[in-house]
Amino acid sequence: MKEGDRIIKTNKNYRVMIDSDGVGHIRIIRRVNLKTLIEIFQSLYLELKKDQNRTPHISIYVSRSICDEMSENVQYFHDFVISCLDGTFDLIVIN
Repeated sequence: MKEGDRIIKTNKNYRVMIDSDGVGHIRIIRRVNLKTLIEIFQSLYLELKKDQNRTPHISIYVSRSICDEMSENVQYFHDFVISCLDGTFDLIVIN
């Protein structure tokens, strides 16, 4: 974490932050259901959308084992937001 980074929310299942460049990061630590993922994403997206000078950029980080455990929901969600929302959205699977 660098100076200027803001932690938005953290708990035992995930962490949400905005870095000093205005990029949002969601780190899934433990399995979360799809409803929770949508709520986390929505909250971060709306926070980033407040800056009218830039389009939102969000990176979602998830381990391979959690990604497998959450089935295809994460990938389907990612595909959905790319097709429907303005911004850049990355899904990063960590080994």
